[in-house]
Amino acid sequence: MRIVLIVTTWACLALPLLTAHAEVAVAVGPTAIPRGDAVGARDITVRTDLFAIAFAVDTAPPWGVARGGIVDIAPVSDGELGYDIASLADFMPNNWSSWPTTYQRVTVDKADPEEAIVRTARDWGEVELETTFHIKEGDSKIHIVTRMTNKGEASLDGLLSGYVVWPDGGHLIGEPVVTVNEDVQSPGGWTAAYDEHWLLGLHAPFSEKAVRRGRDRYSLHDLGPGETKTFEAWLQIESDGSLAPMVQTEIDFGRLPTGRISGSVVSQDGERVSRPAVVIGKNGRAFAWVIGSDGQYEMVLPAGSYDIYATARGYARGKARNVTVSEGRAVHMDFDDVRPAGTVQIQVSDANTQRLLDARIAVKDGYKPLIGYFGKSTYFTELNPVGELTTDIAPGSYVFEIAAGGGFLSTPKLVDLVIESGKLHELTVEIPVLANPNEKGWYSADLHHHSDVLDGFTEAEFVLRSELAAGVDIAFLSDHDSVLNNSKMQVLAAARDTPFIPGTEFSPSWGHFNAYPLDDGRTVDIDTGQASVQDIFAAARRMGADIIEINHPYSDYGYFENQEKGAVPGGFDASFDLVEIQPLSDNKREPSRNQETLERVWRMWNDGQKAYLAAGSDVHDVWNFESARARTYVHVDGELSIDKFIAGLKAGRSFASQGPLVYPEILFGSEVRHSAGAELVLKYTVHAVSGLRSVQLIERGSEVEVLAFDGSGNPAPVRFSVTPETDTWYSLVIEDMNGRFAYSNPLWVVVEQ
Repeated sequence: MRIVLIVTTWACLALPLLTAHAEVAVAVGPTAIPRGDAVGARDITVRTDLFAIAFAVDTAPPWGVARGGIVDIAPVSDGELGYDIASLADFMPNNWSSWPTTYQRVTVDKADPEEAIVRTARDWGEVELETTFHIKEGDSKIHIVTRMTNKGEASLDGLLSGYVVWPDGGHLIGEPVVTVNEDVQSPGGWTAAYDEHWLLGLHAPFSEKAVRRGRDRYSLHDLGPGETKTFEAWLQIESDGSLAPMVQTEIDFGRLPTGRISGSVVSQDGERVSRPAVVIGKNGRAFAWVIGSDGQYEMVLPAGSYDIYATARGYARGKARNVTVSEGRAVHMDFDDVRPAGTVQIQVSDANTQRLLDARIAVKDGYKPLIGYFGKSTYFTELNPVGELTTDIAPGSYVFEIAAGGGFLSTPKLVDLVIESGKLHELTVEIPVLANPNEKGWYSADLHHHSDVLDGFTEAEFVLRSELAAGVDIAFLSDHDSVLNNSKMQVLAAARDTPFIPGTEFSPSWGHFNAYPLDDGRTVDIDTGQASVQDIFAAARRMGADIIEINHPYSDYGYFENQEKGAVPGGFDASFDLVEIQPLSDNKREPSRNQETLERVWRMWNDGQKAYLAAGSDVHDVWNFESARARTYVHVDGELSIDKFIAGLKAGRSFASQGPLVYPEILFGSEVRHSAGAELVLKYTVHAVSGLRSVQLIERGSEVEVLAFDGSGNPAPVRFSVTPETDTWYSLVIEDMNGRFAYSNPLWVVVEQ
């Protein structure tokens, strides 16, 4: 791999980056962006009066992406440079698939007070990629153009290419692509990430697909031998969480006729709302909002009819009102119906024992703030006092779903509550705990969880609050190529007397691997974008990891997927311990591929490789996705400890679950010696709080017998009778009435003739 930095125009390279100015400045070296990741000697930072960005030249980008893209973005407000708000903004040649590359050339083609042009040339297999970034003085948009040329002899079909913009924290607009011109039926539009004091928007006219909650924008295409395809987009960077500038850009691009709307916003009691938001909707869905100040708002809109309402942080929204904006006309509309918050105090306990329970409290029905930093629609009880939450919530009628180990240990409970402005509402909730696996020596952990590093949105405290609310016994964290928050988690977990497993997720583009538990003070010491699989496994062991786990094995960036394509540097290496089972997918378009994982692992067991199943949620955002929707249960004799839990994982005394529980008479992972042809009785107790649907016995990857249930008789004793003639193994697949599964590790049978 070769990295070349070429600067063809050196004007402005010595300009300071931390002072206010109205010119474009370029600097080479570690970035001056606060909390920036570009720390290499040849990294490039470009600063304007509106923002600063840093390109990775020496610094390795996250997730094994080739160097040359943007890894730091900071808005400038009132002449002050803000902190880094982005993990990556770059071109992807085929989604997040493996990126084989041999060179990256980063060129500063122009650097004068009016404009900087940065050009990145890279290869992706036999494809040449050239991306040009145009940064102009006074313009909040970066114009990005990529030329993709197939230099090989084979046609590349079904590529999903385009741009990704991944923020550090904040909130996402989501899918699908947002448009402002209903008359234009072609693909395009924009998506964005935002927080109160910044916005990252991507205008991508070429794209017809937005995925990963709007962070990726792609076009599905083929690329024949010698063919070149061009992609063009604009990355917009603003220092405020208003979407009005994004709408204005689309207006400018489309040269749309416009009008103006403005007015005031006061609460029901007549108080001026200091920072109101007016949300603009069209055809039944919101597409933009403007943030006002001192009770006033103003926005330019394309001519047309809209539904609009006012709201603010902690306030309930007012009623939507219809307005018609005509070309060249101004409309004045005032709002006086937003209502300030009330306070709710909730205590959650076990209906059977009165023990206080950690809980997740989600708004099932009721007001959910559209603007992320205006309020949550999911809450968690405090770490201390246990089982209690006091918070302000916008007034209105609500149905709360309150869960403590929901789906595994209990069923969530629905509670109705009307919250009134300015009033305190006390709520006591009792949840019957239906399953107690700890009493049988079974303890659980979510063995794949993220915090607020890179693409995560969850502070360490809320990782723990969410995991405890899910009812797991051990806290766990595995951020991408980072151990930054492990020490925070350790302190928080210790204060709750909860064991903690510190991990990291090695994240090359061709496979992700959890490594845990890690020794104190160890950090990731390799560039995962340039490492072989052997390098990564060696680095994991150097960090003290007893366990190397294959995460989401069948995905664009999964180890098994890319190994079968021949895209893993170093080839296949079997020196791993566990293989991940994923949660039941919430996305019907991109379901988890657990069946492929199972079949691959079963073949390994047939070959005698004892790589066992585990499970984790891969949650990055606990307010939108539930922690421990997939978890690993391990049998531990006596008092729980991390050493015992890890030993149980390595020995296969465990099962992976999305909900059902299973207690075997003979522990999974055990080796049983048995006479050929004699009856072997396998006994289990199986439990699912939603009711059992079926229990399937598997032998050497094939179904032996299925027992059907109708949701009753739970927990259920299960008995299978088998007569093995040769060495073999048996495992279970269990389904509950919600379509969630548990997958056991094998019982090994050695047949004696």
